[in-house]
Amino acid sequence: MAVRIFRWKAIGVLVLVLAALGVLLLLFAEPIAREATEDAGSDLLGTEVDVARLDIHPRDVAVDLAGVALADPFAPERNLVEAARIGVDLDPYALAERKFVVRQLSIGGVAFGTRRERPARPPRRNGLAVQLVGAVRTWADQLDVPILSLTPIDTIRQLALDPTRLGTVQAATALVAQADSTRRAVEQGVQGLDLERTVDSARALVERLKAADPKTLGIQGTRDAIASVRRTLDEVQQARERVGALERQVRGGVDALGTGVERLDEARRRDYAFARSLLQLPSFDAPRIGKAFFGPVSIARFQQAMYWVQLARRYMPPGLLPRASTGPDRLRMAGATVRFPKERTYPKFLLEAGTVDFSIRGDGPLGGRYTAWARGVTSAPALYGRPTVIAASRRAEGAALRAVDASAVLDHLRRPPRDSITAVLDGLGLPTIDLPGLPVRVEPGKGRSRLMFVLSGDDLSARWSIASDQVRWAIDTAGRPLNGMERLVWRVISGLRDLSVTAELTGTVASPRLSVASNLDDAVASRLQAVVGEEVARAEQLARATVDSVVADKAAVARRRAEDVAAQARERIAEARQRLDEAQRQLEEELRRLTRGAGDLIPIPRVTPPW
Repeated sequence: MAVRIFRWKAIGVLVLVLAALGVLLLLFAEPIAREATEDAGSDLLGTEVDVARLDIHPRDVAVDLAGVALADPFAPERNLVEAARIGVDLDPYALAERKFVVRQLSIGGVAFGTRRERPARPPRRNGLAVQLVGAVRTWADQLDVPILSLTPIDTIRQLALDPTRLGTVQAATALVAQADSTRRAVEQGVQGLDLERTVDSARALVERLKAADPKTLGIQGTRDAIASVRRTLDEVQQARERVGALERQVRGGVDALGTGVERLDEARRRDYAFARSLLQLPSFDAPRIGKAFFGPVSIARFQQAMYWVQLARRYMPPGLLPRASTGPDRLRMAGATVRFPKERTYPKFLLEAGTVDFSIRGDGPLGGRYTAWARGVTSAPALYGRPTVIAASRRAEGAALRAVDASAVLDHLRRPPRDSITAVLDGLGLPTIDLPGLPVRVEPGKGRSRLMFVLSGDDLSARWSIASDQVRWAIDTAGRPLNGMERLVWRVISGLRDLSVTAELTGTVASPRLSVASNLDDAVASRLQAVVGEEVARAEQLARATVDSVVADKAAVARRRAEDVAAQARERIAEARQRLDEAQRQLEEELRRLTRGAGDLIPIPRVTPPW
């Protein structure tokens, strides 16, 4: 009987199943991969990632993506970057180990800052990048940006102050209560000295001994009298020590009253500043003007850099520490997936080295071909062993855009990590900047922009600057009409054709310090000071006079009360000390008289010298 090696009926069914799987894979693999890429990218970057089409090339182990758009995490209505095509060639051997090692990367049709058809949808709330967006927003909120007040001074007519809001009134009330408390403490302290008993005892002893003669008292009586005097002198000395202790205590209270009087003057100065703020007088400090005009746009630049640096630190941590990520959904608690990196193995993701030629479409100043290269973009820097470096550049002599240079160095090999970003754009059409507080915007035209951002551990050092000599100013005439102060500022800035702005960020992540300077600062400040300086001086006089009219009486009462209590305390101490001094003087006189009398009663033997 022949042995059947193949069961053809079963093989036919298997072929049909495999063919069905192949058809399903052909029909649904790419849509599923596209949706998975969008979801994974959105979770990783904290902002919506859109992919119009995704093509898988299994034979070449490559993927082509078309219509890729990355929304700006801080402005959902626009794209941070958009690429018409991205091609990725993967290493098949690393892919077999579920590792992504990119052999070749190509990008084309890049555009920046494009308007989205619809606002980006918010990513998952529990995602790492989403939490990072909130943390960076909170960090940016602590940077102080003053508000430039341009209230017309000629509208200031009067100023009404609530006495309960003035610090001088509160300080005067507290000083009166403190003076009363000090006075009561002095009275109780003087009563606790028990001077009446000591002084009366000394006076009675002196009166009794004045009528006594040592010759009539005899030797023993004189000795007893001298002992009584000395005991009373000891009591007087103890009372004197109690007076000294009370004096030190009273001196502390009096010094506190003096400090309270000084605080009245400090509180009045603060009330002057408070009243001045109610008048909303404009500040003409040049650094304050620059910070008010260009602080928000500077913070926006630093905020973007901080976000991407912090995101890189989260996904590219130094060392080989275990890393936890959100686990898959399960019927039980989802938990987390913990990966323990091993030495001498492939990282989970690695773009070891690559050069990319990409183009930015359009006729704008950024249009053209660019060269970019990257090295060591990896999820485990310690395995790769070298810093991550990314750079892009374009130079075109005689073109509108003369040069573009951008680079980033992420050194996460050790702690603390050090990240730096630099970008220089020369001949670029700089973006429009709205001036806060004014219906005015500045269009810098083509100029030079430079960004330097360094984060070493938690230490910040950043600088952003723009410079242009083709500035145009525009005013929103459809808005409210300008008042006199705003018209003055408009006349000053509308005549300027050069613009230079420099913003610096220093300090630490927890305590950053922002400073902004521009060529507008001195021009606007000096002009405003020259025109309205006299009006500001009159308004400040009004503020001081209004404060004085409210607090003068209360401050004077508190000052007199403090001075009276201090004088009374010193008087009571001096009186107590004087009474004790008088009692001690009388006792000492009696002691000397009794001692002389005792010497007359007791003969002193005469000693004959040996010579």
